[in-house]
Amino acid sequence: MLKDVLEEEGKTVFLLGNEAIARGALEAGIDVFACYPGTPSSEIGDTLSEVCKILRTFYMEYSTNEKVAFEVALGASLAGKRGMCAMKHVGVNVASDAMFSFAYIGARGGFVLVSADDPSMHSSQNEQDNRWYGMSAKIPVVEACSVQELKDITSELFDISERFGLPMMLRTYTRLSHARGVVRLGRIPEKKLEKVEWRRNPKTDVVLPAHARMLKKELWKKLEKLEDFFCKWDHNWIDEGEDRRLGIVACGLSYAYAKDAVQRLKLDVPILKLSSMFPLPMKLIEDFVSQVDKVLVVEEVDPFVELQVKTITKEVYGKLSRHLPMDYEFNVAIVEKGIAKLLGIDTSTDYDEIEKRSAELSKLAPPRPPVLCPGCPHFATFYVIRKVVNEIGNACLPSDIGCYTLGINKPFEAVDICICMGASVGVSNGLSRVVKEPIIATIGDSTFLHAGIPALINAVYNRAKFVLVVLDNQTTGMTGHQPHPGVGVTGCGDEGEIVRIEDVVRGVGVKFVEVVNPYNISKLEEVLKKALAHDGVAVVIARQKCAILRLREAKRSGKKIKPFKITEACNGCMKCVTEFVCPAIFIKNGKPRIDPALCTSCGVCAKICPEKAIKVLS
Repeated sequence: MLKDVLEEEGKTVFLLGNEAIARGALEAGIDVFACYPGTPSSEIGDTLSEVCKILRTFYMEYSTNEKVAFEVALGASLAGKRGMCAMKHVGVNVASDAMFSFAYIGARGGFVLVSADDPSMHSSQNEQDNRWYGMSAKIPVVEACSVQELKDITSELFDISERFGLPMMLRTYTRLSHARGVVRLGRIPEKKLEKVEWRRNPKTDVVLPAHARMLKKELWKKLEKLEDFFCKWDHNWIDEGEDRRLGIVACGLSYAYAKDAVQRLKLDVPILKLSSMFPLPMKLIEDFVSQVDKVLVVEEVDPFVELQVKTITKEVYGKLSRHLPMDYEFNVAIVEKGIAKLLGIDTSTDYDEIEKRSAELSKLAPPRPPVLCPGCPHFATFYVIRKVVNEIGNACLPSDIGCYTLGINKPFEAVDICICMGASVGVSNGLSRVVKEPIIATIGDSTFLHAGIPALINAVYNRAKFVLVVLDNQTTGMTGHQPHPGVGVTGCGDEGEIVRIEDVVRGVGVKFVEVVNPYNISKLEEVLKKALAHDGVAVVIARQKCAILRLREAKRSGKKIKPFKITEACNGCMKCVTEFVCPAIFIKNGKPRIDPALCTSCGVCAKICPEKAIKVLS
């Protein structure tokens, strides 16, 4: 809660991991924060957005994409101010171009990049481990083992960044970002965001090849000094143990799993807790492994540390030895089973039997796949797309990352491809050259502004032919309703310029551009058919506010939502169930019914009912 994040020094509060990161940034005296929302990182930006509206001691923005967010924070750092950006792990892919060069330049004001990784892919399309980015880009990577340490490390990283002249990466992950823990707060300094005079440093800031060759040598020197620092850093420590058969190297949150596992097994083995992932404190690790017979490395997601420890000693176990699984996130049971297997002892509990029983019980529960919300305008858009596709026989249907990816589900089946942000448009460029069928691509409004524009320019320039449907619900819906340039509200709550998608689309040369309310399904169908007949790129903007936001605004204004009901005129054709599947519609005694508590009064079901049997509840 915002109240807890802003409590005074010395107070103990119960914070979400991402709130702890935000508090750590405030205690560091952050000047500029930028992000593109993406689970599991979103609450960092959301928290600082709310704080910004109150304190006004720093600048905060929701950037159009992660590369821009990185560059905004980078600009602050080069001016000597403290800059921070946050993104989910795949967002670092977008920011990586700037990241690799910034490492050569180095930080002036403290710079922290938060990478929120997602082991087990709770809300992501892959399970990438961004410690590899740190090693490849030569940017230090640090992890925490608890919510308290997240706050403390975040604050400290700005000092480390300035001390060594390096940008820093704080790697967190879903299980830590979304954990809650007791946190003792430090002091938020009194400050104002004041502009400074620019000081030119072209020999470091302009990465010409001649400059870069020299800068890389300096970068290695900085990293060597930082490694020495990490060997003595307070956030790397050893829990001593008498049993030297095994030593455990536990990274970040995995330390908590390892600690509990060892206690359950009643073992007294030493544990090296690591927070610095790159550069690794090799002298500290060498001393540790020299005192034990075997080493088990516990880490999320890849065998990043394990591979490096294997250069020191052969007796290293973990993911590569299959004592720990290569895929998905860890828990205490997984780590305990790995330790027991390595030592040839029994686990404290028969976890295999528990998992078997759990799997049997789970079969009794009905499946609960994610669905769009009742009244979501995307229901209407996908209904029309499927109707038109059925009429023409077939079509290729690329889509993108967002709520609307759920268009893959029956009965719409309106998503054939989903790769990454903006790829629906880019992939359509290629498909238009090689497939016979029409192409109808879908993309969200925030995603279009994030990564769809360059690919659309490419399509216009190269005379591609496809239809792009922009599902404009006037928010960044999946990650928590953050604003974007099409909304006209900034991260700090101020009024901003509205960037209209139709103006952008016309500006890049698209000749066919139509804006339609998707609740008007007959009009949307008419426009979509015209778009398919257009010889070139056609863009249809299906604009209707997110149902959740629409309901909130109605409640605030005192407007009463009148739900719909299914009357006696219903003949049981089930079209509202088999072709539309709104979550507010259910079946009782063989007939469809509408739950008035869920109905948002969008009226789409009434428009598709052939018997006109759905009316507003009087």
